Amino acid sequence: MKATLLLASLAIAAVASAAAQTFLEETFSDSTWEDRWTTSSSREDLGKFALASGSFHADKDYAQGLQTTEDHRFYSISTPFSTVADNSKEDLIVQYTVKQELNQECGGSYLKLLPEGYDAKNFNGDSEYAIMFGPDVCGPENRIHVIFNYKGKNYLTKKTFPVPRDNKTHFYRLTVHPDQKYSLNVDGESMADHISLEEHWDIYAPRTIPDSEEKKPEDWVDAKDIEDPTHVKPANYDDIPRYIADPVATQPEDWDAESDGDWEAPEIPNPDYEEWSPKFIPNPDYKGEWKAKDIPNPEFKEDADLAHYKIGGIGLDLWQVKSGSIFDDIIVTSDAELADKYMSQWQENFNHEKVIVAALDAEKAKEEAAKKEESAQAGKDIEKKYEEELDEEEPVAKKAEPEVAKEEEEVKEEVKEAKPEVVKEEVKETKPEVVKEEVKETKPEVVKEEAKKEEKESSESKHDEL
Repeated sequence: MKATLLLASLAIAAVASAAAQTFLEETFSDSTWEDRWTTSSSREDLGKFALASGSFHADKDYAQGLQTTEDHRFYSISTPFSTVADNSKEDLIVQYTVKQELNQECGGSYLKLLPEGYDAKNFNGDSEYAIMFGPDVCGPENRIHVIFNYKGKNYLTKKTFPVPRDNKTHFYRLTVHPDQKYSLNVDGESMADHISLEEHWDIYAPRTIPDSEEKKPEDWVDAKDIEDPTHVKPANYDDIPRYIADPVATQPEDWDAESDGDWEAPEIPNPDYEEWSPKFIPNPDYKGEWKAKDIPNPEFKEDADLAHYKIGGIGLDLWQVKSGSIFDDIIVTSDAELADKYMSQWQENFNHEKVIVAALDAEKAKEEAAKKEESAQAGKDIEKKYEEELDEEEPVAKKAEPEVAKEEEEVKEEVKEAKPEVVKEEVKETKPEVVKEEVKETKPEVVKEEAKKEEKESSESKHDEL
């Protein structure tokens, strides 16, 4: 398909006007790309490029492009134009496609148009360029760069154009018009159409500046609002305190004036106090904010050659955290018809990719739903197994309960039958004998002994009386 398009473009070029020129038409359709592109020798650890079509595509041959292959690498590669491009008299169209299959965390996918006579072997991030154009993503930074070099200084556009953030192939086109205007097209949609560079870039000094000699008139009234003269502060307002002593507060009973000092009641907001502030009304004499009149800036100089370049080649000078960007169909031309044919080819491919990506997303969603269902089922199976184990243990416990109850009943029966016999036997055999023995043997002796003792004491008493 690419070969067919290339033949068609050659046929178109044959009948195109002499003014239309194509300086680069790179489709990466064959393995000889390394003969056309030069890898810089500026550093030894540069990332490597390789031809690839990506993990999904509508047409593998068409999708083949130049892909970054190593993470956390600088890339620096360039190719010369067939002839030097001079855009001073005709439009310069720069367009290409980029496919980011992996989410780019921090990395650029932009092109640099290099000046005539550039050094391909030493091409690096510090090399001078004429125009830098393309997407750049890094953290919060997410914009399509359009940078023009003017007198050795690079000027970034003040306008922010966001980068498409998905894994499909996206189309970028910058047209630099010879009348110091530009146009930007992203994915077939116009982002800017013949906009003055002066409007979106601070390249020139301001056309006018405030007249430093002009002074503000003494009677100039620039107070937008004034106090309302009818809103007067109450006559006794300043005599009403905001806070007063709490009338219900009493001195604590343990307050010692000598050690604690004189007691004072705590203060509370005064209920008779009302906040007052002046009201403002529009000033009838207000003339507006004074500004000195603008005068032509002597530093402003319009340059008819602004953004006119002699461009000798194009390069990819990048840093990427995540590799995988596929660059393709890099076209630099003044032939709008040729450029549009490549854009139409991209549009057809893009429509196919949308269908493929939608199908892939649906399949992914289906797989995720299946995994979720599988996980949920696994949880249910575990719960069911646990309940079954509980059910198996319950009959065993119930079977053991009657046996335990029976054993307890037998023990109770034994206690019930054995205990009365023991008690009765002890009472019958032991207690009566003890009682009888104590009464029979012990008590008579004690009585006789006590009687004898009393008789002796009585005899002694009579003897003492004699």
